[in-house]
Amino acid sequence: MEQDKAISLPVKDITHLKVVLATWYSFLRDQSSSLSKEDFTRYLKTPVIYDLEHDEIELLFTGSDELLKKFKEHITGPPKEEAAG
Repeated sequence: MEQDKAISLPVKDITHLKVVLATWYSFLRDQSSSLSKEDFTRYLKTPVIYDLEHDEIELLFTGSDELLKKFKEHITGPPKEEAAG
């Protein structure tokens, strides 16, 4: 079994947090055919990290390396090709 990876994503406020979590849920639902029921349930559990000193919120997404790469691409768009030269 592949070891799970994690990525963190800072959020601006509660509204942004809700949008990002809804996007993650929608993404996982779209990927559900390639995930086991247990993985789907486990990946839905997204820790919220609050840094009291800096008043910052981060979400911690876990999953396989491939799944997290797909999610990053899903929210940021496909990687831009570098110009040759």
